[in-house]
Amino acid sequence: MMKLSESFLAALADVLGPNGLRCDDVAGTIDPGMDPRNLDAGVLALPASTQEVQALVRLCVEHGVTIVPQGGRTGLAGGAQSQPGQLIVATTKMNKIVEVDPKGATAVVEAGVVLSALQEEAAEHGLSTAIDLGARDSATIGGLISTNAGGIEAFRFGTMRHRILGIEAVLPSGEIVSDLKRVVKANEGYDIKQLLIGAEGTLGIVTRAVVNLVPLDGETATGLVSCPTSGDALALFKRLRASQKATLVASEIMWPGFARATSAALGLDALTAFAPDDHVYLLVEMAGETSDGTQMIVEELLGDALEAQEASDAVLAKSAEERRRMWLIREESFEADKAMPHGFWYDISVPHACLERYTDDLFPRMAAIDPALVVFMFGHLGDGNLHLTITRGTPMEELHDRVNTVLFEGLMEAGGSFSAEHGIGLEKRQLLRERGSAEKNDAMHAIKAALDSAGIMNPGKVI
Repeated sequence: MMKLSESFLAALADVLGPNGLRCDDVAGTIDPGMDPRNLDAGVLALPASTQEVQALVRLCVEHGVTIVPQGGRTGLAGGAQSQPGQLIVATTKMNKIVEVDPKGATAVVEAGVVLSALQEEAAEHGLSTAIDLGARDSATIGGLISTNAGGIEAFRFGTMRHRILGIEAVLPSGEIVSDLKRVVKANEGYDIKQLLIGAEGTLGIVTRAVVNLVPLDGETATGLVSCPTSGDALALFKRLRASQKATLVASEIMWPGFARATSAALGLDALTAFAPDDHVYLLVEMAGETSDGTQMIVEELLGDALEAQEASDAVLAKSAEERRRMWLIREESFEADKAMPHGFWYDISVPHACLERYTDDLFPRMAAIDPALVVFMFGHLGDGNLHLTITRGTPMEELHDRVNTVLFEGLMEAGGSFSAEHGIGLEKRQLLRERGSAEKNDAMHAIKAALDSAGIMNPGKVI
């Protein structure tokens, strides 16, 4: 087992100061997050400033030590996995919200700030981060930037690429690039921040960022709707989004197998029992000026949808607790996987134009591979981002290639993506080679070689 030298660790301890370096029982005392292999390196650096990140990167270059940057360890594609001989660099201590500017609707934050903390601070000023996801209490701004996270509100405000105005980062050379712009328009040559957004720590370590905020939504009303087909759900989405009376802020689709398995695991069967067995569920949330007024608007819109046969039934949340339980069914998505383990997990984007045909065809095509296969499917309907688990509850590695062939057939040609919002990491590198553009892959290799010729930043990830 490869180990870091004592001389390197001593020099690193001098850089980071007391409590800035963890070498003992890291895996036993720190939450590994979504992947137990995240802490396999066994050595964790906890810098408290950009200058400390710069010093440790330079030290790693000098000693030939590779770095695995980590935020909240909520990634799902293996981008934070580490191994002995590497150094984990976590941004845990870099958790200051430096400034929220209500006039400019911007926030300057350190990379280790968790999303929910920024959401709460922004809300104090009547503002929103314009990005939200289930891991809000642990996902960090630096991690969201590095994976170009999307989430629930991407159909309204885009992904992190669209939310970040400026970035400060330490490059693999140890140089600091500080470009903390607070404006949307800044055409000053190549946009270096866009190389770092979505690079999963392979081109540098993000230390600070400027987040573009938006006005906070008004009072919300939430409903769980059953729709005969995914095409009907899409029609309902368009109806709600077109409303001039209230703003659609969420439209999360769940196919019945997923919704019923998850609600059963959570003891919330009663919430999904109102819908016919083969109907899809759409969790919708709209915002308006007043709570009662928004509720009435949603009731009116859903009534119109029922008349148009876009929906067959609906349940509206009458309290904060009922809203919380509806969202639990959507956000506790791993409960379905626990019920039927050993599945293959996917994160894809499907254009609206072919979403109904693609999803309708998927179930019989998977059954043709093996009648025991179950498809758990849900996602962000507004942007066509679907999350799937294909499983039969038992190991099925022999079916991997056949399942992939069926799942991805025609997807890229239709303008979709095999990797919607969780990045490439380790898990999707083969898919990137097989399904991505060869020319694009060559360009990414060239960028990596130019910025990280020594290969010290998160090696083996993405490319």
